[in-house]
Order: sequence, then structure tokens, then C-alpha cells
Amino acid sequence: MSHLPRWLAIGAVVLSTVVAQHPPASAAAIPDLSSANRRAPVAGLPDWSRAGYRGGAALPGPADAHPDAACHVTPAELAGQYGVRADGGDATTGLQAAIDAIRTTCTPTAGYTRLSSITLPAGRILVTRQLALDADYLVLRGAGMGQTVLAFRPDANTRYDTLTEDGSDWDEDGMTHGAGKGGWTWPGRSLLRVQTRDVHTRYASDHASAPANRKDLFEGSVNQHWAGGVPLRESSAAGSTLIKLATSADMSRFRAGGFLWVGAANSVKFYQQQTVTDTARHTNLHMRQQIFQIASVDPAGRTLVIDKPLEYDLPVNSTSDGSAAIGGTVYPSRVTPLKVVQGVGIEDLTLTQEMTGMPKLGGGVHDLDEADAVHNYGNMAPEYAQHGIVLKWAANVWIRRVGTRMTGSHAVVTENAKNIQVQESHFNGSWNKGKGGNGYFRGSRVWDSLYAYNTSRNLRHFTFQWSASGNVAIGNDFDSDLNLHGGWERRNLFESNRVAVPYEHASKNCRANCGEEGGGGVDDSTWWPIWWGAGPKAAKWSGSSGPQNVFYNNQLTKQTTQGGAYQAYYPDRQRVYQFGSSAADPTRFQHLATGGNTILDWAGGETLDYTGSGVHASMTDPSGSLFLKAPGSGQDVTAPSAPSGLRVTGATATSVSLAWNAATDDVGVSGYDLYRGTTLAATVTGTAHTDTGLTPSTGYTYTVRARDAAGNTSPASTAVTATTQAGPGGEERLLSRGRPATSSSVEAAEFAAGKAVDGDGATRWASVEGHDPEWITIDLGSTATITRVRLSWEAAYGRAYTIQTSADGSTWADVHSTSTGDGAVDDLAVTGSGRYVRMYGTTRGTPYGYSLWEFEIYGTTDGGAPGAVVDVSTSAGLTAALAAARPGQTIRLAAGEYRGAFVTQRAGSAAAPITLTGPSNAVLVNEGPSGTAPSCPAPGGGWDSGYGLWLYDAPHWKLTGFTVKDSKKGIVLDNSHHVTIDGVYVHHVEDEAVHFRRSSADGVIQNSRITHTGLVQPGYGEAVYIGSAGSNWGCHGNSGGADRSDRVKVLNNQLGPQVTAEHVDVKEGTFDGVIRGNTFNGTGLSGQNSADSWIDAKGVGYLIEGNTGTFTAPGTLANGYETHNPSTTPAFRNGCGNVWRDNRSDLGGVGQYAIKITSTSKCPGVLNVVHASNTVANATTGLTNIPVTP
Repeated sequence: MSHLPRWLAIGAVVLSTVVAQHPPASAAAIPDLSSANRRAPVAGLPDWSRAGYRGGAALPGPADAHPDAACHVTPAELAGQYGVRADGGDATTGLQAAIDAIRTTCTPTAGYTRLSSITLPAGRILVTRQLALDADYLVLRGAGMGQTVLAFRPDANTRYDTLTEDGSDWDEDGMTHGAGKGGWTWPGRSLLRVQTRDVHTRYASDHASAPANRKDLFEGSVNQHWAGGVPLRESSAAGSTLIKLATSADMSRFRAGGFLWVGAANSVKFYQQQTVTDTARHTNLHMRQQIFQIASVDPAGRTLVIDKPLEYDLPVNSTSDGSAAIGGTVYPSRVTPLKVVQGVGIEDLTLTQEMTGMPKLGGGVHDLDEADAVHNYGNMAPEYAQHGIVLKWAANVWIRRVGTRMTGSHAVVTENAKNIQVQESHFNGSWNKGKGGNGYFRGSRVWDSLYAYNTSRNLRHFTFQWSASGNVAIGNDFDSDLNLHGGWERRNLFESNRVAVPYEHASKNCRANCGEEGGGGVDDSTWWPIWWGAGPKAAKWSGSSGPQNVFYNNQLTKQTTQGGAYQAYYPDRQRVYQFGSSAADPTRFQHLATGGNTILDWAGGETLDYTGSGVHASMTDPSGSLFLKAPGSGQDVTAPSAPSGLRVTGATATSVSLAWNAATDDVGVSGYDLYRGTTLAATVTGTAHTDTGLTPSTGYTYTVRARDAAGNTSPASTAVTATTQAGPGGEERLLSRGRPATSSSVEAAEFAAGKAVDGDGATRWASVEGHDPEWITIDLGSTATITRVRLSWEAAYGRAYTIQTSADGSTWADVHSTSTGDGAVDDLAVTGSGRYVRMYGTTRGTPYGYSLWEFEIYGTTDGGAPGAVVDVSTSAGLTAALAAARPGQTIRLAAGEYRGAFVTQRAGSAAAPITLTGPSNAVLVNEGPSGTAPSCPAPGGGWDSGYGLWLYDAPHWKLTGFTVKDSKKGIVLDNSHHVTIDGVYVHHVEDEAVHFRRSSADGVIQNSRITHTGLVQPGYGEAVYIGSAGSNWGCHGNSGGADRSDRVKVLNNQLGPQVTAEHVDVKEGTFDGVIRGNTFNGTGLSGQNSADSWIDAKGVGYLIEGNTGTFTAPGTLANGYETHNPSTTPAFRNGCGNVWRDNRSDLGGVGQYAIKITSTSKCPGVLNVVHASNTVANATTGLTNIPVTP
């Protein structure tokens, strides 16, 4: 290219033509983003090594959970205690109450490694008001992006009730109460808001008197600089860390480690530096600002030392630098000690703002179409310009795997935030993208933060603005510009981003309430991949972009004509472009200029050469990353291999359990999609899953596909077919008559939901008139197989409705759907199962509501004939039910606490197991032991074992849902084979939690949680204990002299923290078990009685795969997994023939090996095998002490 001018050769403008637009890409494969993989600062460039969560810490994982179970709110607890369900009902009050309860009871003992959590159910959850996420150290997570959807329908107190005179935008200055105005809530309301609600004493009375739609004007006012700010007595220069406060400063408000906002007053000279000569644009405010942490406090000297040097001069006031007062008023610099919200995480969910049937301000209804918002840079519903997520006065907050689809305005927006991390998220569309201030992915007043591997579509801009500094945007995929929006943003890095900007991305493409940057009229320009805030233009809303904003190794393209090719922009990917920087010293600011003249606007000059005139471009770097040591190879386009070995591991009447071998990938497999036929049945991260809610005696075909982090999907595995077992049966019968019924609404008291199941053809349920959606739900009292639903409509019928079933009243499955209902009687043949059945109406057939004379549900109960369900609500009732249980029966626990010695010696059968089930707040407690213990444990003789639940000679049981706590042992099975424990919680027990003993073979424990064991005997506090020590076979060796608790499966459980002995202790003489898909949290391992590993494998032929183990102090960890080879009589190859594969281990810098095989000489011909697919982190020695097997 020697014939080209130098500025063109280094890529200042378009160099080449791309045949077509890049298709939207999946997020790039994720490298390690933590400080372990960050480059040391590059000479001459800013230091970005401490960007993101906690200055470069890895984002939290299971090991960082709060140890108190009460600090983790499950979907079932949300439904039972707070009324939060994915059923169309308004969940706002319940969700806020759950957050408030965590803040009150858990936050005081929480921390960055003791995180509380609220887990949302799958499905659509309706929210009508802003939710305040103001509980420090709280993780709000869903079931997955697209699986849990928070649907925002702002109510009359949440939408804006003041608009500008022309009705085109929110009028924040017109939204007032007392001293407050709407601008105090800037950037505005949102669905989720991470911000304190504390009110400054100055505004307490205004807050108390404010109506519901004005309360938030004063919330967080403790942080407003005009209320809580402190002036200075002396100036501080850039580079200093010392701040000298006014002699009147109350030093008790400042503490070392606290967060400090520092704002430097604007001055005339500062505006002149930005080439803003129009004095009408000069404003008294703090354009230069930043959040620091206080390193030390000198109360006597009234000084503070901050944790990093000032990046700007900090004058006492607007005239300290010799400038005249702006507008005749001397304006002070200030610092404010902040009340931040910190340690909050938002994960695995999607946000959307629904805009159908939403009342307009002033009358009428909004029924907006998402398609009308594409390339429409206007405000379609300005009173509903609420955001998705707002982070204000927030620190060390992360957003991971979060989706937004059609927010009211910004998808994610910061406003005074530090060390934020947003990654692996997908943001798509906004109803309002006009007037230059809506519909962004926006980083405003944000510092030292990381935006990594996100995708955005159909938004206005991605911005750093308003003094944003020290931030990194890396690996993102956008179809809008990288926008330096003005306000002295500086020292930010844009690296390895993929930006393909279509021709239509322009403010002129607008169909209502239009405007360009700063709220003026539209122009004829079209946005390019970079936008820079020129001082004369950006002073309309703030000021010029600042120095040393760096662009490196980005893939930037622009479509310059409608329907035309995409052209490369700044294509030299080894060159470091520093915008706003002097050619002589890039740390010094220089405004962009051309021909020696300051540019007045970036628009129209996007392809000009600014080299040496505000863009420093003399530096190159061949590494591919200024931020990371090992950035990876760029875009990952290679799909994983197809999973092999898909197999059926079990089946019941309503479920099929499957497992498969791990797939391989050049970067890494992130998950698996399991298909039932062509239907996606589940998305999981492990290599096993149980598909539930199936129909008895029915064949199902399954395949599985692997996915990587970039979204590449493997070919399908070989298909397998499974047939569910025959159900206990019974003739089809009417199940709904007289059962409890609830509904979304009633027209009047005489039209209650119960009228639809009373058998009286002259009474009916009716919803409120004129509203969609509406629903009615019937509780059948127990799980049933549903074969027919009969709807007898009154004149007010449903044209479009769905019949749904649910096991828990929260997660729903569709069994029938129609959009052509015509009233009268709908007699529907359906196939499904569940305890709850719902008619969910979405479109009325008349202007009235929905009304049913009768809602009849037919089918068979899982327990067989009527009377097979025994409802229990007292301890005496449970004791009696266990003593009288018979095959096929279900004993159903009501919520509550059951105290006593609960034992059964009743056997079910393979065709008709006995079920004991209850919600998680049905709690079994045994305060024993008491009486004289026999030489070998057995019921009777007045002895109370102290076991929470004891099955003795009681095979073929199912134990589901309930909790066992405060007992000597949790659940003990003696000679009780074919017992399944599913979804139970065992905690705070003196010894072990669950024990398969006396040849309790072919058992399963799955989907369960165990914490806080070994409270009295730490060395005997196993979570799951399989078999017995050989020394105890005299009592428990009932199979040829040995305890043969063989073929036990431990699947998909959460074990730990505070499990004091092994998470799974596999005893000698047991064979052929499976331990798969579990999470082991080793915090609290005691080290007593050799309790220093997650699993001690003394059995034979166990498959241990797909587990995740972690360890952090306190506790003792020698190795993650160990084998031992005790001698027994009769003799077995104890501790031999076991296989480890696909396990992930983090030994916390303490453990020696992930997998330690104690002896190879004792296992000739029956060797233990450790596959190379196992991984280890933070081991003192390594993965294993034996050669690995590919």
C-alpha cells in the first residue's frame, strides 16, 4: 500500500470492502478474565489491570455462598412464603419483600464470600413497579436466559406522569414534590435498581409526605452531593492522593475502606481546554468526577488519602484556577462519603417491558409492535421510558448471562458506579431510542469496570460518558456504535469488539418523537462504528470527550449505502489509536482537529484523518490484547463433538433418567441440550438429567447436543428410546369436584373460583370484565395423570386460552392450546400430569371477562384408587401413617414441623412404591436418642434412635421434597432397597445426613441438598454414607456377612458447605454405584477421623463423573477424591476398579491432588482409572498421582 497516503495506510478510514454484513455472531469464547490472565500495564498506556468485579477477582461461584440456608430463597420458598409465582399474578410485592428480608436478616453477616441468593422460577414473572436490589451481597438468579422472564408492566405510579410540552420525552424537571424533582432519580426508573433507598435527614419530611409516585425522588438522597457533600480548603493536583477537606468537615462520616465520590467544579478555563467558546454552554457542575476508596483518614488534619491518584486537578472551586465565575456564581468542588450497594449479582434471566394493552398518559392504549422499533430512533411511548437495570452508587456488582428484550429505554445503565462487570449477556431492542437520551447500553459515571463478551442488537449506542474512566469493553458484538458520548470520559479501552453498523443506524430514521444527540433536530448523517464527543457539540449536554480513550484490535465495519456492502473501518488491528491525545504525550488532552481547526461535530467527519491532531496513532502492539495475557484465538466457530454413550439409567411411570459421555471442544463445552423427540426437554451443564412429567406406559426418544460458550452446537448424539413404567392406574374419573380453586380475579364475590368445581350447573366463576390475561387454577391435591378437561362456558368465553399442568403451582406445562375457541362446551382430550391444572386465557371472545359454569378435570391419581393419598398435618398422624403404609399409597405432609421418632417397617413394591412427600417447609425433627440402645440398631424396645426418618426392612419407597433437621442422623435406610430420595433437604444433624445401610441396594439420592452435618461428631458427619465399615458388618453385614448396599446412585445434589466429613463416603464391600453431577462445597471439612476429602472411595466399580468440587477455608482438605483399600472378611478388591471422568476440582490452594489413588499394587487387574477429562485448579501438586487415561 505504499502508493496510499500514510494516514490511509494506517487505517484511519475505510480501507476495504466487505462483501456482506457479518451475520450476528454468538458471544466469543470466554477467556479467563480474572487478574491471573491480565497483562501488566503497558508503558505509556493507562492501567486497566484492576477493571471489573473486585479489581479483577473471578466472579463468584458456589463456594462463595452464605452458609446459612435461610439466606437462600428457593423458587418453592418464593411461592410459599412470598406468593411469587410464574402464573401471571403480580409478583412485585412478594419479590421486594424477599429482597428486604435478605437485607434485614442476612446482609449483616454476609460478604463477598458469603453471598445470599434469591432463585426465581422458570416462566414469566409479572412485575409492575421498580424493584430495589439494595441488599448487599445478594445474587438474584433465574433458571436461565430466556427461561426466567421478568415481564415489566409499569403501573400508574411507575410510568412517568410528566412529559415535555410537545409530549416527546420525560420531563424530569416537571416531576416535583417538595424540594425534590425527577432529575434526582436520574437516569430514571427501571425494572431492577441497584441503589440504596436511604433518605437524607434534610428530605425526611418531604419523603414522608410524598405520594407513591414521588417517593423515589428522595430515595438515595444521602449520596446527593448537594445534601451530603463536603467542600475543600485547598486544591489538589492531578496525580495526588491527598484531599484536604474544609475545616468544618465532620470527620466521623469518613472511614478507611469506605467509598468516596470526588467532584471537581467546572471552570471557564476547563471549558476553554475543550474548545467550548460559547459561554452560554458553560455550566456550574462537576463534569470531572470519580469514585475512590479511602485509604486512610486523618481526623485531626481533616485530610483523606485515596486509593489511587487523581486523574484531574481538584480545585477548591470554579475560580481557583484564575477563571471568572460562571454565571456570576462561585461553585465549589465537593467530596461525598457514599452509601453504596455492593456485592450484588444478577444472573441467568431475561428482562422485558411489555407494551400491549398499556394505558397511555392522557387516554387511549399503547399496543406496540416490536417490529416497528427496529431502526426507529424515536420515542414510541415516552411515558414508559423505564430502563432494564440501573446501577447507581453501586460497587462490585456483576451482571452475567442476562438478556433484555424490548426495554422501555436503556438495557443497562450506570450512574456513579465502580468495579462493575457485565458479561455474556444479550440485549435486544428498546421501545424508546429517541431524543438523544434513550435506548442505550450505557456506561455513565462508571469507573474501573469491565464489559465483556456481550451482544447487543437494535439499541442506539454503547457509551462511555460523563467522566467514565478506567473501563474496558472487550470481545463484544454490537450493531451500534462505540460511543464516547462526552463529559470528559477518559482512559477507557475498546478492544477486540466486533461492530457492524448498518446504513439505517441514524437519527434521521425515526417515526415519532425524533431527535439527534442532545435532543436537537435530526441531521442527515448516519452513525459509524466510532462516535467521539466534540466539545462545541457535546457541551449541549456535558462537554468534550477526554484524553486517552484507546481503540485496539477491533473488527469495525460500516454499511455506507442502503443495502450495500459493509466496509472496514480503522482496520489496522495492531495499531493503538488513542483518541483525545496529544501526539507528543498521549496522557495530555488534545481536541480532535482537521487542518488546524477544532472539529465542531463528529458527524460528517468520521472518515477524516486525525492522526497527530487529537488521535495518537504511533504505537503498535502485535500481541492481540492490551488487557489479557492469553486472549484466545478470537471468534470460536468450531462446534463441539457429538456426545457419545447416551443411555437410559432409569425410568418410573412419569420420568426417564439419562446419562451420556462428555463431548469435547477446542475451547470448552459449556452445556448440553437434551431433546425429547424434537422438543427441547432441558438445558444442563452436567452429563445427566432426569426428564419428568411424562405419561405412564409411553415410549420416548431422546438425543443430546453439546454447546460451547460461543454458541456453537454439536451434531445430535445417537438416539435412545425409553418406555415409562405402567402407572398404578385406576379408572378415569372426575378429579376436580370440590377441590380448592383460585383465580386471577373475580367479577364479584358470588362468582368465586370454587363455583366452577361445585358440580352446580347454575353457579359459575367469572373474572373481571375487559381484561387479559386471566386464569383459574384447580389444586387436585396430589399428582394425577390428566386425560380429559371439560370446560362449560357461560356466554363470556375464551377465544384463545391454554390448559396447563404443574407439579408445584409455579412451573407450568402446556397440554392444550387454542386461538379459535367458540364457547359452549369444550371437551378436550389431553395428555399430561400434575397436581395443579390451569385454564390460562389470553384473548376473550366477548367484551366481558371469562366465565365457566364448570371446570371438570378427568384422569387417574398416581396412587391408584381414591383414598390412596393420606394427608398428614401432625406428628401423631405421621407416625400412624408410616406404621400403616401400604403399596401404592402417598403420604402427603402439610407444611409445618413434625417432632418425634419417625420409623416405618412397611414395604412397597416395584409396581406400587410408597411415597412420602411434602414441601420444603414440612420439617422432620427428632430430639433423641433416648432409652437403652440395642446391640445392633433395630426399632422397638422403647428405644428412640434419634434418626430423623428411619426405614427398616422397608424397600420401594419414594421420599420427596421435605426437610430433616436437628436430629442425630438424618435419613437412615436399613435393608431398604430401591428407595429414591428426591429433592429433600437435610441439615444440622449430629452425625451423617443420609445412610444407605444393611444392603440398602439400588437406591437413589438426587436433586437434594445437605449442609451442616457432624455437629456433635465431626469425623462422622458424612453427607451421604453408602454401606458400613467392615468392623460393623457384625450388625450390618446381612448379605453373606457384608453390607452390600450396591448400585446406589448419587445424582445432581448440592452437598456442603459445613459437611464435616466426606460428602460421599463409599464403604468397603459395596459395588457399582454412580456418583454424578453433584456439587461438593468443602468449606467446613473437619479433618477428624480422616475426613479430609469430598469422596473416599473404598468400594468397587464406582463411576464418579461430572461432579464439581470446591474448597475454601475454614476446613481441612488433603485431596479432592481418595481411594483406600481396607481388608475385610469376606474379602473384596476394596478401593479398586473405580473410574473418574469429567470432574472439575478447585482445591483452594490447599489440597494436594484432585484424585489421589492411595495404592495401585492392591488392585492388580482391577485398576482405578482417572481420565484426562478431569480438571483441577489451585492444587498444590496436580490432578492425580497416577497416569491419566485419555
